[in-house]
Amino acid sequence: MKSKFTGALIGSAIGDAFGAPVEGYGMKKVSSVYGEDWKMIFGRYTDDTEMMIGVAESLIENKGFNGADMARRFIENYDMRRGYGPGSKEALRRIIEGESWEEASKKLFGGKGSYGNGAAMRIAPVGIFYYDDADKLREIAYKSSHITHSHELGKEGAALQAFSIALAVRGRAKKEDMLLELKEFVENEVYKEKIRKIEELLEKKAEVDKEEIISELGNGEEAFNSVPPAIYSFLRFDNFKDCVIYAVSLGGDTDTIGAMSGAISGAYYGEGSIPKEWSEKLEEGEKGRSYIKRLGEELYRAKFVLNTDLNIRE
Repeated sequence: MKSKFTGALIGSAIGDAFGAPVEGYGMKKVSSVYGEDWKMIFGRYTDDTEMMIGVAESLIENKGFNGADMARRFIENYDMRRGYGPGSKEALRRIIEGESWEEASKKLFGGKGSYGNGAAMRIAPVGIFYYDDADKLREIAYKSSHITHSHELGKEGAALQAFSIALAVRGRAKKEDMLLELKEFVENEVYKEKIRKIEELLEKKAEVDKEEIISELGNGEEAFNSVPPAIYSFLRFDNFKDCVIYAVSLGGDTDTIGAMSGAISGAYYGEGSIPKEWSEKLEEGEKGRSYIKRLGEELYRAKFVLNTDLNIRE
């Protein structure tokens, strides 16, 4: 179980780092960059992983959700060079200037809030920490999303991604069974339709090309166009490596789709499934590879070990 916790977080960072150099590229251009070898190019993660770290730190420190603390950690960790989206930047700016975390994101996009994938990309710690309680998982996924993404489609995408990770942690005998549970879990009709499409595409996967996957499931920055292809990539393959390669190879928002597919696969197969040559290339430093693994271990302890000092010493 500990390997699943660490695998989800490291897997997310690995997928993020793989997708980062080709973010925004079309499918063919991604292929021309990576060729057939698919070796890690830089190993530097983006805002996806930096915000995931903040989610994990806050859950550990508070033994659960604390919105003000999580927002503070997003701000403290913020590195503009990581490639933050305009919505998240604006929400965090408003919080810095004194608005509450409950209100800041509601002012964005004409008061409708963002339905981008910025909440789903960072949700892995919620998925593993609440893997055994679907109702609580949905509640915390929505609350943690609201800090930057208040639109229902952004929140539901994060909840769907978190529940996919939760099911992976539980470890179903057949991955196909996960679709049944995802169908029951999801509430928004947009996502219900996407899950139906995933099921159809998996049934005829030998005949499906990537263009059809992109057309039906998406590869964009909207949560409903990136969470579904990440789930599909996980369900289509039987190992971590092929899942992440396929997810990134779709092009588009490659770092986030890679991060989300890597989180689900890492949670399902465990940390040991991640190719060593990939994980060794992932950046180190103050909050690099070793720190991310330690966050996974601390989340495991917070979940399963009583009377333990849960704080990570900086």
